[in-house]
Amino acid sequence: MRVLVTVMSLIWMLTYDLNAYAGSLSAEQVNGVYDLAKPERSAAGQTQELLIQLGEHQGKTVIATAGCERCPPAIYSLMKQESSELQRAVFFNSMGVYLISYDDNTLVSVMADGLLGKKVWQKIAYINVYRKRGTPGIELAAAKTFVISESKRMITGEGVEKVAVTGGSGHYYSAARYQINGTSYDQFALTVEAEKAVLLEGDKCRSCTSDRFIYEPELSLAIGKPVYEMGHMGRFIIEESKGVFLYAKAKLGKALWGKNSHFNLFAQDPIYVRTISSDKNMQQEIDSQLASYAQLAKNAVDEHYRQQDAERTASNELPMQGLKDEKLQQQVLNAAKQRADKESWNESILNAYIRGNDWTILRNKLTGIQTGRYIAGVIVMQREDGLCSYQSVHFAQQYNGADYQQAYVYSIDSGQEKLDCSKVK
Repeated sequence: MRVLVTVMSLIWMLTYDLNAYAGSLSAEQVNGVYDLAKPERSAAGQTQELLIQLGEHQGKTVIATAGCERCPPAIYSLMKQESSELQRAVFFNSMGVYLISYDDNTLVSVMADGLLGKKVWQKIAYINVYRKRGTPGIELAAAKTFVISESKRMITGEGVEKVAVTGGSGHYYSAARYQINGTSYDQFALTVEAEKAVLLEGDKCRSCTSDRFIYEPELSLAIGKPVYEMGHMGRFIIEESKGVFLYAKAKLGKALWGKNSHFNLFAQDPIYVRTISSDKNMQQEIDSQLASYAQLAKNAVDEHYRQQDAERTASNELPMQGLKDEKLQQQVLNAAKQRADKESWNESILNAYIRGNDWTILRNKLTGIQTGRYIAGVIVMQREDGLCSYQSVHFAQQYNGADYQQAYVYSIDSGQEKLDCSKVK
């Protein structure tokens, strides 16, 4: 159907030349004068009747309603997904009002306490019944029961057309809106490259960019599910089951699931998504499952680091001694012990020695006069965990113009290197 509509058009001047699908409705069935169960305001004042016509406006299937032939029409757009699932035409306008087809001759106008498909309606802010003139229609009480029942069907899936769940790449729905490049979506084209990547792109977006998640083999092995991460940003997608992916914003492998961790869900079955969105117990189960995954991931990563650390410790050797001077040797050992006592190190000092072979001269930056010298060294320690370690440092001596003074610890490099105590002489 092709119908040209402008806000200033008379509703009866709509023209069409084809057959639009809108649930089970057709223009022939819809177009006409409708009586209202209760009066409504219009541009012409209170009215007990509406002119209603099905057509097309700006490429969308719409229903236009007007209180008089010269009144500007209200435009309701067809909700294709909801209409397909409920197998009845559902329209929606920018004011938050739905038009739901009850039968071929009756429409129910309703504004409720939530979006259709997001919750079971409990509070009806407004409801009216539009019945085609000369047909029986239904009472307001029956209409209220009807729309609440339809909102429940959207959540529970009772009597709703089922979506084929194939898994892998396809069309997915999210439990909460998800943002890509500054735009939020609740439907997506999700592409799976098994054990390589998952791409997430907003449905029907223009000039689209996609979020790309790269396969993480270590985490996947840890939790027993394929895990993909987006750019080391703490954003993960887990292939939970056929046609279901969990999104986790957390430090998987680095920390446990906590109060700052968040999740979303992507699934091919919109009914399952709606059920999750409205069921606190199911949400808690997912949260608990992700907490379990986070524990498994952290255990695996911690164990990996422990193994790496053990291998590095086993292969570590003390650096070779450089400059040998018995008097200086005692000075650097004393200097190491003094530094450890001053800063209350947990380790016990076993030895200290010079590693370098040449001194570097220290000079006053303004005058260039020599003020001292420093050289690379090593401090050897006994740790509380039973291992030994060494710390790379620099020892220095001040110069008074004639003699070098007692050695002291000039600087300490970051990090200790652990090693087996049998390698400490």
